[in-house]
Amino acid sequence: MNILVIGGNGFIGSHLVDLLLIKGHNIRVFDNSYEKYRKPLSNVDYRISNLENIPDLYEALLSIDIIFYLASSSVPSTSNIDIVSDIKKNLIPTLNLLNLAIKLGLKRIIYFSSGGAVYGEPSAAPINEDHALNPISSYGIIKVTNEMYFSLFQRIYGLRPLILRPSNPYGPRQGHYIAQGVISTFLRKAKLKEPLTVYGDGNSTKDYIYVKDLINLTYDLSMNNAVGVFNLGCGKGTKLNQIIELIEKITGNQLEVRYVDKQIYDVEHFILDISKAIQIIGDYSFTPLPIGILETWKWLNLK
Repeated sequence: MNILVIGGNGFIGSHLVDLLLIKGHNIRVFDNSYEKYRKPLSNVDYRISNLENIPDLYEALLSIDIIFYLASSSVPSTSNIDIVSDIKKNLIPTLNLLNLAIKLGLKRIIYFSSGGAVYGEPSAAPINEDHALNPISSYGIIKVTNEMYFSLFQRIYGLRPLILRPSNPYGPRQGHYIAQGVISTFLRKAKLKEPLTVYGDGNSTKDYIYVKDLINLTYDLSMNNAVGVFNLGCGKGTKLNQIIELIEKITGNQLEVRYVDKQIYDVEHFILDISKAIQIIGDYSFTPLPIGILETWKWLNLK
């Protein structure tokens, strides 16, 4: 199939591109820059532009069978700084994409939403897809709004959207700053022997999923013609202090940890109920956290 990966040069997108190539698909990537950690792949059709450029986006959509939509210009920690800009860059482009897709007869779109940001602080654990949506950041609000527009276009135009709500992905090629993932950030700091900053007491519990597991689940769901909303995580929670202990053990470094007040946009506790996805995919063997962290550490020391 001819597949367009919007945001295919990012952390998750680049791993998705790798798997799609292995599976024999023809890949086109639409992104605002090339990959940060490796050179462009010779067998990928790259279109470097931005989602606000409608002519470029239109051309990128030509002859495409499936769209994977991963692009986002903000994260929860930055989205509240300029909410109007967040809307312009992350909501309006989604509507442009949907309008163009319908005009071109494209019905299959896989959208990466968020497993933590859309639910807010949960009232139950684990969180299933029917849990109330109560985002506590502009990032989460826009993710929810985008989901609703996908559902609207499904009802009106027969769109076949697959909406994914991932938990906390981590792994090689992730940015090494706190906005991009705590595991990668802490590994980078361990390498540089810098102190870690923990927001709160370190007892926040979250669902961490190795990026290759996330991509495998994504591919299986998309090729099984699944439609609707699906949580994707490992279904287990790990405290941040446990993550730090694992990093110390794997890196062999004793880390200085500085605890500060928690941030208002961060969800403290969430574990995703992934039973809906497993019913379609079947049993899946997840990468154990120590192995995933070790693989990320190895990559960090090779680049």
